Amino acid sequence: MSAKMMTFWSLENKETTSTQSSLPPVVSPTQGTPPSSTSSGIVTPSGTSGSSGPTTTNASNRNSLVPKAGVLIIRVCKARNIALPPNVKLPPIPSQPQQAQSDAMSQNRNRESMTRKQFWWMPYAVVEFDKNEVVVDALGGDTYNPVWQYRAHFDVSRESEVSISIFLRHPPNPEPSSPTVATNDYYLGGVKLQPSFSETKVEDQWYEIMGGQGSLHLQLAYKPSQQNTPMTFDSFELLKVIGKGSFGKVYQVRKRDTNRIYAMKVIRKAHIISRSEVTHTLAERTVLAQINNPFIVPLKFSFQTPEKLYLVLAFINGGELFHHLQMEGRFEDERAKFYTAELLCALECLHGFNVIYRDLKPENILIDYNGHIALCDFGLCKLNMGEAETTNTFCGTPEYLAPELLMGTGYTKAVDWWTLGVLLYEMMTGLPPFYDENTSEMYRKILQDELRFPDDMGESAKSLLKGLLTRDPNTRLGNNGSQDIKSHPFFASIDWRRLMQKKLQPPFKPSVESAFDTSNFDEEFTSEVPLDSVVDDSHLSKTLQEQFKGFTYNPASDGVMGESLNTSESVGSNRW
Repeated sequence: MSAKMMTFWSLENKETTSTQSSLPPVVSPTQGTPPSSTSSGIVTPSGTSGSSGPTTTNASNRNSLVPKAGVLIIRVCKARNIALPPNVKLPPIPSQPQQAQSDAMSQNRNRESMTRKQFWWMPYAVVEFDKNEVVVDALGGDTYNPVWQYRAHFDVSRESEVSISIFLRHPPNPEPSSPTVATNDYYLGGVKLQPSFSETKVEDQWYEIMGGQGSLHLQLAYKPSQQNTPMTFDSFELLKVIGKGSFGKVYQVRKRDTNRIYAMKVIRKAHIISRSEVTHTLAERTVLAQINNPFIVPLKFSFQTPEKLYLVLAFINGGELFHHLQMEGRFEDERAKFYTAELLCALECLHGFNVIYRDLKPENILIDYNGHIALCDFGLCKLNMGEAETTNTFCGTPEYLAPELLMGTGYTKAVDWWTLGVLLYEMMTGLPPFYDENTSEMYRKILQDELRFPDDMGESAKSLLKGLLTRDPNTRLGNNGSQDIKSHPFFASIDWRRLMQKKLQPPFKPSVESAFDTSNFDEEFTSEVPLDSVVDDSHLSKTLQEQFKGFTYNPASDGVMGESLNTSESVGSNRW
């Protein structure tokens, strides 16, 4: 494994040269029908696409499905008749005085510290909406009939499913295993549903638990905003610094009205102007605003001041794939396959929007609460790349550069399939296939050396890697479309439709305490006092400021959502 390089939470732009290209107009994430006919794997309001191509919706139907900005309120009440997975036997549960549980029920604010260590046998729930996740610990009941009675408010910026997953922690171990050993909590099942954004009445129902047994009592209510209030820096509270670079910082923030936790990238305009990086920065915002994919970090809001740009993204705190790969050395085949399949769907989506990613590596892949991946850092992406389009910009990370990029002969979307092959090889072996500490020697190996495999690698994995790591991009697997990769025998066990619906249980679930947990981030950053610095050289001419026209996204007010978010009324008026 190479030394740790720039991560998503860093703001360095790694591209060595700058190219200017016109930015396409931003469209709603739910309206984003790809401009090409290739399969994109897009989630749209009418359903989830499978391997055969994107789900499309005509314009009139699509507009009727776009929700107004507002708040979705979810109350996770309780479950009944939950069953443990087969062959799971719990040790004797300590007897607990009734008063202890009664006290817990009345101390809602202390639920996290109360249950994690003392009541390990009480199932907890992970509530997710649009990649924003909340861990909910039980207040009472028992292992088979837990009571949560927890209400959460989620900002609505696009059409998205609600997902509730139920887990049971492992009993305390007096002799903890090595931290490099992945120990998943027991998965007890879950519920996925599409909330209604056309009505504001409370939905109060019991839902059958899928992937397990029993039923779950949920209440949902959508409260559209009644006023148009601009998003500003004061809408958020700074909690932690989680990354920084020459352009600015990245913070963990809390949105004051809904209490949701986000990641906020703060970028100084003067810095990106002086380095000719305006186009790349705006391209990242444009891509994030267009895309609605379960394996890509979504943009929630963006706004600006005369001095700075602000990107507010879902906060994914299960750690980088790089971190977990370092801890474990390499992954088991099934785990590597699972991550590769989800990344394939993310890249397929980007290609459907004529976007090349160009910087796939473990540092740019995050793991969420449930163990799904989230692709991030779109600072090197290239827009307007049709099927026949080529580009020549030399950019990316040395270990993952495709041969055609090194040769300077121009490259297409096929460079992303090469980097996918490099990443899969690294996950299965612990190192990229042509790695060398000497960069020049590594480039020579990429162009000339034979692809070698360890003796214990399966034949289907070797075959897939040979196809993805073909030096000629015209004969590389995936050059004729992502379906050729999906159809490879290595992925025979993957149900692509269920994968896109996130109905396949991840092979690994990271250890995350709550949405506030920053333990998977570098202490060099998190120990710093979070302050938004004052910019002295803030005066930019009107001409320079014009470059940032249209940057604001609040949350989808670019002619898509009629109103901006204002939850002071919608949240305060809710009493159920």
